[in-house]
Amino acid sequence: MWLHILCRVAGLVVLVLVSACSFENSPKRLPAYLAAVPATGEVVATSHTLPRGEVTGALVMINDTEFPKSAPGLRAGTQQHLGEYLQAEIQKQLPIHVSSMVFPDGIHPNGSPEPFIQLAQDQKVPYLLLAVLSSSEWEVSDRLPLGGFQQGGMRGGGLVGYRAENYAHVELALLDGQTGRPIVTTDGRAWATLERLAVPLESNVYPVVRREQSQPPIYPKSEGDAFETLRWVSGQDAIAQAVMHLEQAWKSGKVS
Repeated sequence: MWLHILCRVAGLVVLVLVSACSFENSPKRLPAYLAAVPATGEVVATSHTLPRGEVTGALVMINDTEFPKSAPGLRAGTQQHLGEYLQAEIQKQLPIHVSSMVFPDGIHPNGSPEPFIQLAQDQKVPYLLLAVLSSSEWEVSDRLPLGGFQQGGMRGGGLVGYRAENYAHVELALLDGQTGRPIVTTDGRAWATLERLAVPLESNVYPVVRREQSQPPIYPKSEGDAFETLRWVSGQDAIAQAVMHLEQAWKSGKVS
């Protein structure tokens, strides 16, 4: 009995440690794309001054996978959905009008501002809102409960399956279109868990994507959509946090 309890506690400790390491495996990627980025921090702003009133700019979405332990890239449809979600959140929370949305293929993390200057010229806007979405991911074997619910936070059950966790990182930067330099930067992080059976069976509880316990589970349409749903969920939550941080920076007076 005691051995069984100790094994479960040890498993939870390992889970916490692995989770912490997983967030570290989703590093800041913004400095790889921009020549000059303010000091790192949850909310960081430069001394640039924004014009009063509404700001108009193009939204530039980059799904970065060019770092060790990166999760696979998102499908075009998922990127489009996340871009639309980000646009809606930005225009709801901040005085930024997104005039267009761009998913560039030719921008690589080489630190050059030139691609962003060219993009601003092409889109005929004074500003760009750059969003860099990255994530790390890992999967382990697990025992899943028959009914799909863990009892009292303890893991273990009667079905052989897998548990995957995705750790998303979204970095936002409002860029001066003439120089390609950041005026304000923020970021957001989030995670989600995918539980799936080792042998796909007819089930109304698996595969399932979970966030924190207060959030309802999300059921992918099929096994083939399971990992994409996982990455979409964690990416959307990271976007929400990044926008919240940007709003805090805006209202704090760091940007005027």
